[in-house]
Formats: sequence, structure tokens, C-alpha cells
Amino acid sequence: MAIIETAKAVEACARAADSWVKVVDKCGGAIGTLYNDIAKPYIEKKQTLVEIPVLYSREGRSKLKDAKKWLKDDGLKVGTIVALPNIAFKDFSDLDVVASKPKPKEKVERGTRILLKYVTSEVIEASRKLFDESEKQKMEMEQQKTEKRAEQAKKRKQMFDKTVTNISDGFNDVVTTTKDGMKKIVPKLPKKKGSEDI
Repeated sequence: MAIIETAKAVEACARAADSWVKVVDKCGGAIGTLYNDIAKPYIEKKQTLVEIPVLYSREGRSKLKDAKKWLKDDGLKVGTIVALPNIAFKDFSDLDVVASKPKPKEKVERGTRILLKYVTSEVIEASRKLFDESEKQKMEMEQQKTEKRAEQAKKRKQMFDKTVTNISDGFNDVVTTTKDGMKKIVPKLPKKKGSEDI
């Protein structure tokens, strides 16, 4: 019985394989056309693409001269522009590359123009001034907050003192215990000269 089932399984596989051969024969021309028309040009174009190198990061920045050389060596054209002052540039060095368009790691065709943004000593100095102004404003705001908190604390203390005074003025009454053990509030009257406590 197992031999019969095995034979049937082999026969089914043979029929399926025969069907696949017919499909491949019919589609072979179409597959070749797809490869030649779509895949081959894509692969060839991908081989001509150049990845923009990382010219700047938090760890370090390239000098403009070096960045231009590397990009030209990769077959790319280079344009440059000076960056506007920015607090982030306060610790940079003269002619550091700070940005590129397209961005690093993007792939472009050879001959594409890459725009490099860099800083000059003037931009760095202006960036430091922006930073100093920003820090001064932060300190002034912090001082104002401190003064406001002190004023609020002073007002709270005055309100508390006033409340305590009002309460103490209202408690001129004395709690006394009667003969039968009950407590009662007896108003405390101002003493007259020559009078004794009741």
C-alpha cells in the first residue's frame, strides 16, 4: 500500500514539474524582456551612483578644502555657500563644513552638483555673540523667576501672619471646666484695674 501511495506522489510531482517547464518555456521570453528592459538598466544605473560621504557629524567636521577634493574625486561637482550664524556653530573652526545638499549617504549620479555649507571666522564670532545673548536672556529670566518666587513667598508669609493674628485675637475666650466636668468657652474679658479673676 505504501508503494502505491509513493508511486502516486512521484507521478503528481512529475506532472507538476512538467507544468512548470511549460510555464517557464512560455514566460522565458517575457522574463528575458523584463530583465533587458527594466532590471539591466536599473543595475547599470545603480553602478554609476555615488554615495555622498559623511563630511560632518557630532564627532567631527571636514575642512572645506578636503571635502571639495573628496567629492571631485568621486566625480561630483561642488558648489559652496557660507552658513548664517547659529548658536550651534559657536565651537566650530574656520572653514568647517556644516551641511551638504544632498545630505550624506544619499546616492546620486556622477556629475551631480553638491552644495557645501561652511562657516567662516566671522560666522563663528557672530554665533558666539548669539550664544552669549541667549545665555544672558536665560540668566535674566531666571533672576526674574527668583525675584517673583521671593515676592510670592513674602506675600504668603504676610497672609499667614495676618491669619495667625486674627485667630489669636478671636481666641480671647478661655476654655474652662464646670463642676460637672463639662467644658465651656468663657469669654475672656479685659481686666479692670482692681478686679480679680473670676
